[in-house]
Amino acid sequence: MSDSTPNPTVQDAPHKHGISLMGLIALVISSAIGSGVFALSTDVSAAAAPGPALIAWLITGIGFMGLATTFGRLSIVKPELDGIVAYAHAGFGPFVGFISGWGYWLSIWIGNVAFGVMLVTAIGYFYPPFAGNLTILGVVFISLLNWAIVLLVNRGVEQASMLNAIVMVCKLVPIFSFIIAMVFVFDFDVFTADFWGNVANNLYSASYTNVNGTVVGAPGPIPRQIVNCLMVMMWVFVGMEGASVLGHRAERKSDVSRASILGCTILVAIYVAASILPYGYLTREELMALGSPSMPYIFARVVGPWGGAFISAGLIISIFGAWLSFTMLASEALCGMAQMKLLPRAFSHLNAYSAPTACLFTTGAMVQLLTIVMMFSNEAYQLAYSLCTAAITISWTLAAAYMVKLGIEQRKRGRADHPKAVGNAEHPNSERVRGTDLALASFTVVFLVVAVALAGIQQLLLCCIAYIPGIFFYKKAQHEREMLQ
Repeated sequence: MSDSTPNPTVQDAPHKHGISLMGLIALVISSAIGSGVFALSTDVSAAAAPGPALIAWLITGIGFMGLATTFGRLSIVKPELDGIVAYAHAGFGPFVGFISGWGYWLSIWIGNVAFGVMLVTAIGYFYPPFAGNLTILGVVFISLLNWAIVLLVNRGVEQASMLNAIVMVCKLVPIFSFIIAMVFVFDFDVFTADFWGNVANNLYSASYTNVNGTVVGAPGPIPRQIVNCLMVMMWVFVGMEGASVLGHRAERKSDVSRASILGCTILVAIYVAASILPYGYLTREELMALGSPSMPYIFARVVGPWGGAFISAGLIISIFGAWLSFTMLASEALCGMAQMKLLPRAFSHLNAYSAPTACLFTTGAMVQLLTIVMMFSNEAYQLAYSLCTAAITISWTLAAAYMVKLGIEQRKRGRADHPKAVGNAEHPNSERVRGTDLALASFTVVFLVVAVALAGIQQLLLCCIAYIPGIFFYKKAQHEREMLQ
């Protein structure tokens, strides 16, 4: 007779002082919610009528639920690996690991540029010279804040738990206040008046300029409207891999998968509500005519001028917290690649405060350069978040492809249907890749590739140009490896 009490696996064994399930869920939500949700109403309405937008959310939601599940399962199947760059490196070799890591780094610091542009726009609600397109004054402000954050992080400053809690509240309280207000003023007749984009919009492209100076017009056919939504919807999920990256610090390894799925579900609910409910208060034309970020302007219409100030203040604090976190993530990405010998050793050197100075100043310099370039764009924020999304899609896709590879390899070994397969000899408690894991990962790869091919191929090609200097650094690191052998 066997013992009826199962032995706890590594995934289920609790770790003292680890991150709880609720902590991991909060991490997923906090990492993903930056500035994008505050501008969703305008960005989505500029792309589509409510009907096509709902279809786009359905497709995007399923795709990112698949990605979240894949991240969670990878943390269990391969517990010895830490983060999405390590998955690409382990699955496809050093060069592909470099491709993933460089793309992740590009995404993070380009995201900082998007934060900077949105921050200036949010301040424009209180200080009109900052409103509208990015100006020299805005570039100077972003530059000063960029280097202040770089110097701050270079001193080894980390966000305390109290600061994280404050930033989290500043993000969620304004968002939930906005959603509740939209529920009370929602008018079904307004919502359905132009649900699919009327016939006239599908036949011609009447256009006009909104308060930001951006030309907007007819949404076009339904398939085009759906495609137009994809990049903005994918942008607001950047950072959702947070639970996977810090999975090794979880109280229970199995909590990583639950947190990824639950956190992603909550994100989808917040994003759908924040972007779709305003269609029931204002027409699509009225939403497009608003400034960006649109949330303060809509809330001010509902509750009065104080509402716009309330949302804008929360947005400013939210962006500052996200910018600080992304600066640390970007420098850690470069430093981690150097430790994996994918970049020269100089990037792995730490100062007296255990901060990677070379990585921080390289990241700061790139943010500075792109900010200046963005001054010549009429849609600086949209361009920045599109580039950010296209870059991180490379890392997401390679991580999901690694799960597909693991599943195929197990099937070739005839172990796919084994009740409990050993992941590898060094980690006997790691689990097998299940059939559902393989199916979800395969769907995720297809979703990400098709989405970028349809909606972000130009941005992806621009990101590829940024790989040219990276390949030079990779070759130098390769030469250093050969010298040590």
